[in-house]
Amino acid sequence: MARRKNALTFEDLTPQAQPLYVVDDFDSAAHLFLRDGKIRNISKHTLAFYRREFNVFRKALEEQHISTDPGKLTEDILKENVILYMMENGQKETSINCVLRALRAMFNFLVWEGYLLQSPMHKMTLIKQKRTVVSTFTPDQLRLLIAQPDQKTFVGVRDRVIMMLFSETGVRVRELSDIKISDINWRDGVIKIDGKGYKQRLVPFQSVMRKELGKYLTLRGSLDHDTLFVTIDNTPLTVRQIQEQIAFYGRRAGITGVRCSPHTLRHTFAKMSVQNGADVFALQAVLGHATLDQVRTYVNMFSNEVRDQHRKFSPLEKMY
Repeated sequence: MARRKNALTFEDLTPQAQPLYVVDDFDSAAHLFLRDGKIRNISKHTLAFYRREFNVFRKALEEQHISTDPGKLTEDILKENVILYMMENGQKETSINCVLRALRAMFNFLVWEGYLLQSPMHKMTLIKQKRTVVSTFTPDQLRLLIAQPDQKTFVGVRDRVIMMLFSETGVRVRELSDIKISDINWRDGVIKIDGKGYKQRLVPFQSVMRKELGKYLTLRGSLDHDTLFVTIDNTPLTVRQIQEQIAFYGRRAGITGVRCSPHTLRHTFAKMSVQNGADVFALQAVLGHATLDQVRTYVNMFSNEVRDQHRKFSPLEKMY
């Protein structure tokens, strides 16, 4: 028998290359990915994010009558029929990047598990996002907003405490809605927050907030669940309900020029903390940012020190 050639040709290496397993529709691929996420104990909020972005992706391709079969998706399809299509339909860069992040995670999983030989996104990066000016409330607007809820009603007391807690801690709206009574450590004056990616952190609160929380808890009373903020029917308050209430009080207060939302309250907390001399590392810990990038943005935008320094070196001021 003749001895085989040791060196392999290009034809030897490529034609037979096939995935170990077959997954020929997007829903099956998404199901496998989400099932793996549950097994790895990924948070329900992260799984909900993936489902939401997968639906956006599927809808975009179906509107263009393009197959969502993962094995047929290419880099060109993702660029032309996802990125450009969403841009032309007025989608923001952040929304497009959310879809891309979700797809990248799923494709990487499919490659790792042997369902794809290569991710169609292996050469792709997220699209560049414009850095926009962060909108915040003025101190007068914040006082006016917090003054809106009727303190003769349970809902009014609850909503005032919610807006005060946003202003005291800068937590995200989902984090606030998840707070349990057992998360509050009254002795140390901290609240345990379940942040992104199952990362817990302790957020401090001071005497004014302690008093208002205590007042609300007396009215809340004992229920068959531990969720801190509840509706008039004693069910846990949802993220959407919190958002709607704050928008309602913003309209009642006649506040214009800034969006009345939990996220604006978070930005306002960051702004006022910077202006009051907060240390960047302390602010990062309280806000729950994974890196200092966003905190540096707050410092650059809101620090009085930057404005004071500019006053000293302003070329125009020196000329006149």
